Amino acid sequence: MKIIRNIFLCVILLYIALTIIAYLPYDTTPVKELAGKDGKFIRVNGNKIHYIKKGTGKSLILVHGFGGSTYTWRNLIPLLTEDYTVYALDLLGFGLSNKPPNGSYDLPSQGDLVLSFIDAVGIPSATLIGHSMGGIIISYAAIKDPSRVDKLVIIEAAFYHGGAPAFLQYLFFPLQRIMAKLFYTKGFRSKSLLPSYYNKSIVTDKVIEANLMAGKTPNSVEAMAKMMADAGPQTYEGLGTRITQPTLLVWSQYNKNNPVTDGKRLKNEIAGSQLTIIDNCGHYVQEEKPVDLAAAINNFLSQ
Repeated sequence: MKIIRNIFLCVILLYIALTIIAYLPYDTTPVKELAGKDGKFIRVNGNKIHYIKKGTGKSLILVHGFGGSTYTWRNLIPLLTEDYTVYALDLLGFGLSNKPPNGSYDLPSQGDLVLSFIDAVGIPSATLIGHSMGGIIISYAAIKDPSRVDKLVIIEAAFYHGGAPAFLQYLFFPLQRIMAKLFYTKGFRSKSLLPSYYNKSIVTDKVIEANLMAGKTPNSVEAMAKMMADAGPQTYEGLGTRITQPTLLVWSQYNKNNPVTDGKRLKNEIAGSQLTIIDNCGHYVQEEKPVDLAAAINNFLSQ
């Protein structure tokens, strides 16, 4: 009986210690101090959304993936601005955009945000370009309001084995918050990013620090903990069959987690879609092969 009591006491003490660790304060910086000279902010659905706007011509909107921001498009944007007005936004809960602790971070809601962003910046419609999770988000936007989405460019989106890791659904309070804090550490982000690149030399300290910038903003841990609490394994099989816009799919040759066979499968789902495969490249096509990606986008949009 004494052994059981001692074990129970240890569990209680461990739980208290984890709660204390989870709620230790973390340093934050006002987002305006973190935004670069090109950074802009606009109110969308009651939240302040960070974005970049460059170039002239027909409108393109770039939508990053999970844990990303406008930074992921840094090499691609200059290659598109001669012919297009390029917008890149930080989704709700990411980058320098607002991170409400009880925000709606599911992908259909983020798709609604993209549509509201189109309204907020005052353009009638746009071509949407989405990477990874962003590719699924722009698909939801395109399906909900086809009149405001001209074309789609979907890059490396995990329609068939995406969603959050299964273990997240088994986390209990306060483990989501501890995992959220861990997400914004250099060691964790380095280990999670490196396997996604074919050319791993791209993942420099500067790139890691840029990916960690969101963690310096107010409510970053709270928002990430909310996402983890709500997350679960999910696939989006069949979503592509509802897309009616002309669509370009871009896949890398070397991504074991999201293989080319998935791109070919999605091509069969989206009527009339095209598939471009980029060689010597990993998941972050826009960072590793921006010239090849820009050429594919320009060729597609000129059709």
